[in-house]
Amino acid sequence: MEIKWLEDFVSLARTHNFSRSSEERNVTQPAFSRRIRALENWIGTDLIDRRSYPIKLTEEGRLFRDTAETVLHDIYRDRAQFHQIQHTRRPDIRIAAASTLSISFIPNWLKGVQQTIGPFTSHIMTENFHDMVRHLADGDIDFVLQYCSPKVPVLFDTAQFRALTLAREKMIMVAPPDNKGNPVVHPDQDGEIPYVGYSKNGYFAEIESLIFGENPGTGKRLKRISESPTSEFVKRMAIEFGAMTLVPESCAKPELARNELVLIDAPNWSHELDIQIYRKADTKRMVTRKLWDALTDSVT
Repeated sequence: MEIKWLEDFVSLARTHNFSRSSEERNVTQPAFSRRIRALENWIGTDLIDRRSYPIKLTEEGRLFRDTAETVLHDIYRDRAQFHQIQHTRRPDIRIAAASTLSISFIPNWLKGVQQTIGPFTSHIMTENFHDMVRHLADGDIDFVLQYCSPKVPVLFDTAQFRALTLAREKMIMVAPPDNKGNPVVHPDQDGEIPYVGYSKNGYFAEIESLIFGENPGTGKRLKRISESPTSEFVKRMAIEFGAMTLVPESCAKPELARNELVLIDAPNWSHELDIQIYRKADTKRMVTRKLWDALTDSVT
């Protein structure tokens, strides 16, 4: 039994006319009639007296009308209550971001935003880029934060989305230090160079390829011992296996401070990155627009 059958029956009990009720329910009259018949088959008795015009309810139909209206009333009431509960539980702001930004950038950035516009609740999620864009387009999230390079642009539809640059930082090459504080591996060393890199399903794979293209001789000597789309993983693998890797500067900041990693200061082994935020152009949510206006004021 389907709820729409009950809704059909209640409509027909009110109009006493198959044609009017089918229009009201936005279905063809034959489809509407089949759904009424399906309800009668499920109940096990005729609910409509089809011998008269306008149609009348049978005795069973009159009894069942009260049941159907009560059931629909209870369902609608519970649904409204559940929607209200979900609305009150829903965070004010929903953000999707690359995992590295979620860890190394967003917490401090959110604190600064709240100091400007006041407190709000937030939910941060990490997904692949295409899913983030889909959720943003569908209105399931309010913002997407993403690394971006002018040389490897992120392709957002400018008619559908708006973008702002929040900050800039470098993609840097790092490695664990030896007992003298120097990198245990270096791009200028002879032979194979152990390296932890980015898998092709991540944006940083394109940045990596760009940097390797500027260092073709060294790139050929890299021995890729592992890969991942996330900077947090490649960073930990580089520490454990004594390898080089590329990470955003903010991602490596704690390990650089603890001397678990050191910067490889070599020409052409860094790249400028933008941290950009995107929103849907036609968003109607007031808190989304308030935050966006504050960000716009801060970067202009």
